Amino acid sequence: MDKTWTDSPLELANAYLPQSYDLSLKIGHVKPNFQGQVRIPLVQNRSYTGELSAPFSITLHAHKLVITSAELTQEDGSKEKLKVTYDRAHQRLVLTSESAVAASEVHITFLGLVTQIKTFRDETYGIFKTNYSDSVHGRSDNYVIATHAQPFGCRQIFPVIDELTQKVPISLTITAKSLFKVVSNAPLDTESIVDMTENSVYKFQPTPPIAPSVFGFVVGDFEHIENAAGNTPVGAYVTKGDARYAQYAVKVASTLLPLFESVLGVNYPLPKLDIVTLPFLSDAVMENWGMITVIKDTLFLDEATAPEEAKTHVRLLIAHQLTHQWIGNLVSVDEWKYTWLVEAFATFVGNYVLLVAEIEKNDRTGYNLEKLHAVQTFMDSDCFANEPIASFHEHMNLLGVDFTAKTSTIFERNYYEKGMILINMIATLFQLEAGASDLAPFFKAFAHVLTKFEHKTIKPFEMWSVLNEHTSYEILTFVHSWTRYVGYPVVTVNVKNAKIVVTQNRFLFNDSVEALKLENNPYHVPLAMKVRSNDGQVKVANLMLTDRSMELDIPASQFLSLNADNQFYYKTVYAPELQNVIFENVLRNEFSTLDLIGMIKDYGKILGQPLPLHDQQLFGANQLLFLKTLCEKLAEDCVKTDFEVLKCALGYIEIINAVFVHFTAYTAFEAWLDLLATRLFKKIGGWDLVSSLDSMVYDQTEYEVRNIVLQLASKSKDAQNVCRKLYKNLVNSGVAQKFVPKELYSLTFNVTMATANMTEYKQVLSLVKNSNVSFLKHTNGSANEVQTAAVSSLAFCQKKDLLSKTLNFVHNNIDSKMIELALIGFKYKPEAESRQLLWQWYRTNYDGWVRRSLRKGSDWSKQIGITVANISRLVLGEVMQYKKEEVTRFIADKCKALPAHGLQEKYDEVEFENEERRRIASYYDELL
Repeated sequence: MDKTWTDSPLELANAYLPQSYDLSLKIGHVKPNFQGQVRIPLVQNRSYTGELSAPFSITLHAHKLVITSAELTQEDGSKEKLKVTYDRAHQRLVLTSESAVAASEVHITFLGLVTQIKTFRDETYGIFKTNYSDSVHGRSDNYVIATHAQPFGCRQIFPVIDELTQKVPISLTITAKSLFKVVSNAPLDTESIVDMTENSVYKFQPTPPIAPSVFGFVVGDFEHIENAAGNTPVGAYVTKGDARYAQYAVKVASTLLPLFESVLGVNYPLPKLDIVTLPFLSDAVMENWGMITVIKDTLFLDEATAPEEAKTHVRLLIAHQLTHQWIGNLVSVDEWKYTWLVEAFATFVGNYVLLVAEIEKNDRTGYNLEKLHAVQTFMDSDCFANEPIASFHEHMNLLGVDFTAKTSTIFERNYYEKGMILINMIATLFQLEAGASDLAPFFKAFAHVLTKFEHKTIKPFEMWSVLNEHTSYEILTFVHSWTRYVGYPVVTVNVKNAKIVVTQNRFLFNDSVEALKLENNPYHVPLAMKVRSNDGQVKVANLMLTDRSMELDIPASQFLSLNADNQFYYKTVYAPELQNVIFENVLRNEFSTLDLIGMIKDYGKILGQPLPLHDQQLFGANQLLFLKTLCEKLAEDCVKTDFEVLKCALGYIEIINAVFVHFTAYTAFEAWLDLLATRLFKKIGGWDLVSSLDSMVYDQTEYEVRNIVLQLASKSKDAQNVCRKLYKNLVNSGVAQKFVPKELYSLTFNVTMATANMTEYKQVLSLVKNSNVSFLKHTNGSANEVQTAAVSSLAFCQKKDLLSKTLNFVHNNIDSKMIELALIGFKYKPEAESRQLLWQWYRTNYDGWVRRSLRKGSDWSKQIGITVANISRLVLGEVMQYKKEEVTRFIADKCKALPAHGLQEKYDEVEFENEERRRIASYYDELL
């Protein structure tokens, strides 16, 4: 194949274009080929710039097709055979006449290939078939013949202009076995038996103008179930015996379809919707218009017994695919490089409609938090100078899309995820401008996109232009900013001359744009300020920061925060005097859960970063002070207990604590932490209920927080008593009949071990060696989770003889996977005596471990190497940081005395990580 060739659009190369396709296929389920004929009415191409008086010629896409005849019908009704020329290297064929004619339609007969699929590794593309064993009799003589046309597979089904811009109606007729079910994009119109055969002719209604990539059909042994969404039938074609496993998906689809119409403001564009489950499908799911195909294992579940995670997955999948029926199918983009945008819209809109539908409670309760988590997670990877995520613009320019491309090579998750962030920002701009409580203003504007461009293919610019007409914000320049620039900014908020000044710079983790001399273009940053009006009401005022900085005429006393509900893609750091204002408003409960988590995440990410060239007083110790003071405020009785916020805040406190234990004097912070834990223990309360649960119905986040608080308060007798009750409930569950949530495993074992005697220690050790599964019916954790919690608790004991037993246990099982978990407790022991005990044990056994790990040809030697590397990270990189010279000598000695085993390299890695820890530790005195 000529790699320099580019697939120039046929819509420009042809004097005539298809007006529609009338396609007839004859499919024998045991044959390797299929027969087809297609009648193509033609229309003159207004974009054609070639010579119209030249002999008739039309170029179509075709791949793995053999043309048996091609005939042209002229306007006067006369017919002429056409010459067929194959350009197989470029998956094209050219039909030509000998003279110039007034063309009316082309008729082509052809043969095509049906690909046999035997395993999940076989590619399902074009027309493919397989057989399967049904769930009724276990017979394997059930057949499925199906299609997959995205992105360029339609050319394997029939000769076609296989381009996104060529959307015309398709009328389909299929001749196949009468016992089969046959389904396609449009409803079945007629079904007639072919005399003296086992076949029937299935004729479908014409589709609306449709992109070739979402055309398709399925033929085979299926069961059919159906529901209704208003006047629209919603059905599922499923493998035999599996109908009940698709009931939930059909229920979800029929519930959501009317809500999509309501939210999008446009009726479902087809007369029916079908879901077809297949044994094999390379892309797992395909949004064919009106006929969603999906690999069955992705969709099937028993609603009565399925875990909530499985049902959530099905709801998300159905909502995503339904969105495509409007966005991607009714209105399409003109190039595959915009796949990120279409897929991002599908997930964003689908999730929002699920929120509106609230089929299950967590569709609403989890919506905003999951969206925030997704944004914050992506921010954690979109901030590196050495491994930057390229801009949308660069990604699209570099994306190679030719006829060899597949969905998997076009789709890139980073841009799909950032695309959702971009869409959410735009939708939130509409919401803020309207002062609305939801995104309805955005969808009201977006309805104009769908109505203006229905059945058309557009450029994203056209969509943004329509949206731009419905807001005072410059959507086009906003999109330009966020698609051209990489990363995101950090916005600093200062007070100068009694006015608030906001300044933006690109945020880099462990680097600065100034030091690296990188581009630092100003983004279009929606400030979304929470302010207190003169009448005392908290409102959101939005201004767009488009320059490096902006002065705001707002008194500091009326300012609350930027980035209301954390809907926009940037981090914010406040001057100390504004932090005090924030803390006052925390005490007034003026901030939402999203506000507070956003602030905590912003400060947590910047924690331990090198000081920037500007506004240094906002960074460094200021980050720690903010998190420390915020936790103190959250422990106040007047502040509403918000377990999501506490989980986030205490997560960072645990990180800081782990640093301070080994890199500072620690005692002052330890005292502060003990006080905080005691206050939170009392504030949260309800501990009697925790130790007497008899139901699996509980708030997971609440119990994750209780787990942290109990561990932090482990020196308290009250906390210890709670943990002992939980431990007894767990190990004596057959007697106690009390439920212990798995979120409490770690504290149950860790705190119990902290005061354990020899009998209790041996009891926990027995669980490590052979987990007792008899009590699992009184908890929601697995045997493996219990074992992991038990082994991770072994070094939390305080008595020297028990610690020694733990060390001996690890040494004797050094070839066991994850045995190093038994040493985790040493990370939280500030006492020199405990550290020295670990250090002596490590030095005594190190040589023997290494020599055993270097023996070739055995799996256990490899496992020893992995375990020793992990233990070395703990001992050398954390526990023994207070004797760094001694550690350095040890490494030098072992590198000389032992064969090469990567010790120096592993230590260099952990020392690189320790740079950030040392920066955090350097602010210890300022903090306390």
